[in-house]
Parts: sequence; C-alpha cells; structure tokens
Amino acid sequence: MKKFFLLIMAVATFNANAALISITTDKDTYSVGETIMATVSATELIDDNAVQTYFYGYNALFNFDSSLLSLDVSSIFDLGALGNQPVVGTNGSTESTLSIISIESFFAAIVPLFEGAEFAQNGKSTVELFSFNLLALNAGTVELSPVSSVITNNGGVALPNVSTESTSFEIAQVPAPGTFALSLLALGGMVFARKRAKQ
Repeated sequence: MKKFFLLIMAVATFNANAALISITTDKDTYSVGETIMATVSATELIDDNAVQTYFYGYNALFNFDSSLLSLDVSSIFDLGALGNQPVVGTNGSTESTLSIISIESFFAAIVPLFEGAEFAQNGKSTVELFSFNLLALNAGTVELSPVSSVITNNGGVALPNVSTESTSFEIAQVPAPGTFALSLLALGGMVFARKRAKQ
C-alpha cells in the first residue's frame, strides 16, 4: 500500500508536459540573395490534462555557416512571449552568430495589473519567442538548429523536459539566363530592325 501511495504521489506531482522549442521559416526553398525569415517558438505548453507550463525567460545561441548565410543583426525581434516590456539582450550577435536572452519585466512581479509572462501565455499551447532574418549567400542545404536554447522559470532556472526541433531548407542557385532564349531574343531584334530599316 505504501508503494501504491508513493506511485500516486509521483504521478500527481510529475509534470509530464515536455515543452518544445521549434524553429520555422517562411519557405522551404530560397534563391541566392533572398531573405529568410525565421521564427522561434515554444510549443506544447499545455499537456493532455490541460496543465499549462509557464516560463519567465528564455535564451538561445545560434551559429550560422557564413559561407551560406548572413544574419541581419538589426532584424532580431522579441515577439512578446514574456508580456509587456521584457528585458531583451542581443549582445554578442554578429553576421554568423545570434545570441539572445530575454526575461520578464521586473514590474510584472510587483505591479498586480502589469501584463507579464502569465498574461501573454495564458491558454496558449504555442507562444512565439523571437524572429530574425538571414540573407542567403550561396547555394546549399541548411540545417537551422540552435547550439543551445532554454526557457526558464521565474527563478532563472532552465525548465526540465524541454527539447529543440530544428528545421532545414534549400538555397538554390539563381539560374543564368539560357543562351537559347537570348539567341531567339537577338534574332527577333534583328528581324524587327531589318523590317524597320526597309520602311
């Protein structure tokens, strides 16, 4: 009976909700020179028993292959997952590295009507964290995955059972204009010029 009671207690206190940090892009294939818009989200925040997991901060670090991609550092944008006026830092971000840290505003803890993380996340299974833009430099296949990413509790400690889901996309070489098409265009231009000269 004692083991049964302990088992019931373990099940009742264990939060089986395994949150997921996922990355999405606006398309699957890009041409060289195009802008890639990426969004990082926290998903699966509500478990099968309708228990919500709240978080009060996040941080992430990405490294990019500088031969394929270039980060537009000015495009890193917090999407409001932590409520009004979170503290956001992107120090250390360069064209090949994205570093972001965000924590809930101090005011959310002391001002009762201040809209903080719980207000922004309440009832949502998926919450967008931040977005950023990359420039496609050369053709190739890209696997976009963070070196590290965590969401934290209100004490700044990383939440357990959080995994990361990467995304991949193709950068295609912009095809050069076909020589056959250029030849036809030149031939058409010559015919038009001759007809015009005869008139």
